[in-house]
Amino acid sequence: MIQIAIKNFIEFQFSKPPLYGIQRIRLTPKENERQKVISWDIFFKGAKKETEFLDHHGNFCCLLTFEKDIKTMSIMAEGVIEIKKSIGVINEVSEIPNWLFKRHTYLAKPGRSIKEFCKQFSASSMLDLDLIYGVAKSLKNFLTYSIGTTKIDTTAEEAFLLKAGVCQDFSHILIACMRELNFPARYVSGYLKMDGKEDQEATHAWTEVYVENLGWVGIDVSNNIIVDENYIVLATGFDYKDAKPLHAIQFESENDSIKTAIKVQQQGLRVKK
Repeated sequence: MIQIAIKNFIEFQFSKPPLYGIQRIRLTPKENERQKVISWDIFFKGAKKETEFLDHHGNFCCLLTFEKDIKTMSIMAEGVIEIKKSIGVINEVSEIPNWLFKRHTYLAKPGRSIKEFCKQFSASSMLDLDLIYGVAKSLKNFLTYSIGTTKIDTTAEEAFLLKAGVCQDFSHILIACMRELNFPARYVSGYLKMDGKEDQEATHAWTEVYVENLGWVGIDVSNNIIVDENYIVLATGFDYKDAKPLHAIQFESENDSIKTAIKVQQQGLRVKK
C-alpha cells in the first residue's frame, strides 16, 4: 500500500459581497476496498458549515453558507489517503442499480458522430475488457488534450467533433461510447499523483466501466488508460454534474476570480503483511 497526502486550497474573490451564497462541496475522498481515508480535514474562511450528508451516489457532501459582508471565501481540504496497489478494479455495491448507468445524460449523450465511431466495435467478438480498452485506446489516439478548447458545459458529442478537450470531455466521450455499446459507465472526479509534479492546477477526471463478474474498471483516456494506485477518487456520478467538487449559488455578486493550489504527494511505502 502507499499513502498519499493531499492539500487542495480554493479561494473565491467576489465583485462585491454576496447578498446570500450557498455552496455544496464534494472534497472528501470516498472510501472503498481500494482506498481508505487515514485523516481528512476541511477548513473554511468566509463561510460556515450547515450540514453534511451522503448523496444518492454515496459521495460525501458538505453544505456551506457564505458569511455576511465578505469579498473573499476560501476552502482548504487536506489529509492522507491509503491506496492499495491495483489496476483500478472496484467491487463496489452501489445504491443505484448498475443498469441505470446505461442511461444517457445530456453531457454524455452520443450523437451521430459518436454512434458512427462505435459501430466498429458493436459487432466485435472481443472479450468485454479487451473491447473497453480497445475503445479507450482508439479515443486516446483520436483526441488531443487541449486546455481552453472546450467549456464546462461542452457535451461529449461537441468535444468529439472538435477532436480535443480536457479530462472532463474525454470522460464524457468514453461514457457515451460505453453506454452506446451497452456497458454501464460512470464519471469519476478525483486526484492523480504524478511523478515529478506535486503541485497541480486542478482536480482530475476519468471513467469507470462496469464489467460483469469483475466490477467497476477505471479508465483514463487522458493519460495511460489503466487506472492504478496513483488515482484518488473524490466522487462518482452519471456525469460531471453529479461528481463535480464544487457547486455554488450566490445572489447580487459574481466571481471576479477563482484561485486553486493543489499538492499531491506520496508519503511513503508500506508493505502489507
